[in-house]
Amino acid sequence: MKLMTVELTHEDGTDLANWSTFGETLPAEAFDRLIRVLAETRRSMEPAFPEKLPMLVKEPPQVDGPAWQWTMQADGHLILNARHPGLGWIGFRMPDVEAFHANLSDVLAQRKALREELDPPIHPPS
Repeated sequence: MKLMTVELTHEDGTDLANWSTFGETLPAEAFDRLIRVLAETRRSMEPAFPEKLPMLVKEPPQVDGPAWQWTMQADGHLILNARHPGLGWIGFRMPDVEAFHANLSDVLAQRKALREELDPPIHPPS
């Protein structure tokens, strides 16, 4: 096990992480392990992340064009796998596939209605 120390700092409005490995170069896998341990630790802390996106969060962190794929487990649960460039592949288990489908259908219908409202079809003059 290689020793690594990490210091979280805040400079000019930006959070930064500085690390020291005492002369050793750590592979990316060591950071992956650290991130997994920190995420698991955060999972057990209070306050927990809210189940729904809070109204006060105007723009949660976003990833442009993430890779994603669906898989199905033997027990019928749907897994949405999404790739975050800094966190890697994260699987979200959807135990209620029908509720997820209904929710996604509602979102797509709302998106279609909004697009039609913002960009109505152009009809040629008769």
